Amino acid sequence: MGENYLKKELYQLVKRDSTIFDFVQAGFLDGIWYWDIENPENEWMSERFWETLGYDPKEKKHLAYEWQDIIFKEDLKAATSNFQKHCLDPNHPYDQIVRYRHKNGSTVWVRCRGIAIRDDSGEPIRMLGAHTDITSLKEAEEEIKSISLEYEKVFNGTQDAMFLVEVLDNNTFRYIRTNLTHQSKTKISLEKIRNKTPQELLGKEIGDIISKNYQRCYESRESIVYEEELCLPGGNRVWLTTLTPILEDNRKSYIVGSSTDITDRKELELELQNSAYYDKLTGIPNRRLFFEKLSQMITENKRDSKKFAVLFIDLDGFKAVNDNYGHEVGDKVLATVASRLQNCVRRSDVLSRMGGDEFTVILRNIKDKNAIEAIVNKIHKALKEVMYIDEQECRVDSSIGIAIYPENGKDCDTLLRNADAAMYDIKKNGKGGYSFFSNN
Repeated sequence: MGENYLKKELYQLVKRDSTIFDFVQAGFLDGIWYWDIENPENEWMSERFWETLGYDPKEKKHLAYEWQDIIFKEDLKAATSNFQKHCLDPNHPYDQIVRYRHKNGSTVWVRCRGIAIRDDSGEPIRMLGAHTDITSLKEAEEEIKSISLEYEKVFNGTQDAMFLVEVLDNNTFRYIRTNLTHQSKTKISLEKIRNKTPQELLGKEIGDIISKNYQRCYESRESIVYEEELCLPGGNRVWLTTLTPILEDNRKSYIVGSSTDITDRKELELELQNSAYYDKLTGIPNRRLFFEKLSQMITENKRDSKKFAVLFIDLDGFKAVNDNYGHEVGDKVLATVASRLQNCVRRSDVLSRMGGDEFTVILRNIKDKNAIEAIVNKIHKALKEVMYIDEQECRVDSSIGIAIYPENGKDCDTLLRNADAAMYDIKKNGKGGYSFFSNN
């Protein structure tokens, strides 16, 4: 294919009309220079070059030292090295980015390119070059770099475990990266997690659970928040996780995850819950939880027309244990009593300590008094057995009052009051034994 006619025509125009050349250099470049290599002090610099650097071209001579005084010294060394290599080898490009000091003190970034013009023997005698001001580009690069550094500081400086997940076409998910906190808390390195699916990383069972949450975020097109408990190489931890989808061209392509380790908080919540609802000494439900369970039981049995019984148990002889052996032994006796009571009642029943040496039991789904008496006799017998505490022989007995729902009461206070009254009937008659509340 021959040379394009428009190219030939343009070349001829440039030769014939200097204004064409002036337009090219003014419209597309920020300066042209032409250097006499044989007389290196002489160099013509176009006016646009000096204007780019804030100088009046009329004040500048066409001498090399004029620009060598304002170029950064280390950049001058690089340009000189490239010039020498280009002179020796035409294939080595003379093309570098250098910095000049603007008249106002700021830095101007310039791309400097050139080509050696050689004589018939191939020796360079002139250099023709062009300058392009790329300061705005470099400033943009620096800004992007600064933003990237700030992002990295935030990404790796946060106390939350952060991760980036890619959404694949077949509705599977693949980890792209994690931050330092994630790597530290999970003990999963970036190299180990990168490009892995949840199933490949953690096995099918856990991986499927995690993927379901990713899928839920993917389909909802909005952030979701949930708690999850995961057994990872870093240990069993509870996480509060936020997933946010990233949309590109109206399609979801990534998910950003942020997980806060709330293990300590959940343990504290459980501890506070236990403190609020469970007796610290015996570990069984306390008075507060008893009334909540009793209220719930009344609601359920009223709906289902079923019966249940409330036992009020008071220990006989416990004061003597405290007086004779001290409160430390007395506390151990109470803990032993709670353990024996747990062994006597069914798992569906509710055992609680009301305070001091008083205990209550809710017996579910009672058919008749015979079924109640079977359990009560078992309790009475178990509590009478001798206890050996710190080499001390301790004995207690029990007085047990029984109220049945609904005939002995249809609310919490009435049921407990009547069970307590039945228990006091035993106390008045010599202690030790059990009694059903009578409405008569």
